[in-house]
Amino acid sequence: VENAMNRVDIANYTQLALYQIHRSGGSELFWHDMINSCGVNLFGQVTASSQISHHSHTIAFAVLASFVKISSGKVRMVSNNTEPVPRDVASKLVSLELLLHFIKMWHVAIRGESMTNEMELSDCLGHLSVEGIEEGDSAVTMVYIIRRLVVPTLLSNTSMSLEDCRIYRRIIRIISELWRKSYYRRRMKIDLAVLIQNFVLKILVLEPQLHHFREGNDDGMPSLLQHQLDVLDEIKTWFASDPKEA
Repeated sequence: VENAMNRVDIANYTQLALYQIHRSGGSELFWHDMINSCGVNLFGQVTASSQISHHSHTIAFAVLASFVKISSGKVRMVSNNTEPVPRDVASKLVSLELLLHFIKMWHVAIRGESMTNEMELSDCLGHLSVEGIEEGDSAVTMVYIIRRLVVPTLLSNTSMSLEDCRIYRRIIRIISELWRKSYYRRRMKIDLAVLIQNFVLKILVLEPQLHHFREGNDDGMPSLLQHQLDVLDEIKTWFASDPKEA
């Protein structure tokens, strides 16, 4: 019962974080809400032994929420409504790069923590197997937060990714990172299925978009040839890496 109540609390605080992310407001109020209203309540009770870990997870959550907020921002158009505002596009590109970096570094941190726990248990248990050790509740919570925050953010950028191959390329790299790491893949099966269906399969089922490079093409459809090349390049890395190393 207590575990179920904790899951409900985590879902509620994550939903509150989503609301705060999508509302307009100053940066100081946003950081205050992410740390004091949401973050401190997401990772369980603070004890003397877990104070540093709890604080680290709270700050990491606030940083992730900030990246998500910037990534999900709208791209304004210039006065003639034909070109996007360069500052908005640059902000989105940088924030997506930071999201990818966060996901990579979180996996490195969790893997390092897991290896440390296994080494400590190996010293205590000798030759007994330590396989199958589960990570702490805070790590499980963070994966849930990534599911609830990052996946909707990527989906909300679908239209912009079709218009700008640079945005699409960064989204594909994030999806690729989540897919290639078994730590994420085991916990995000449905989420990854939705992302791959939306950003990979729908692009691959199209015929090669060579005809959109013809001069004078004014049918309003952007060329998706570069998107197809980018997704094929990324898929090659899926089969080039050893799943056991992830």
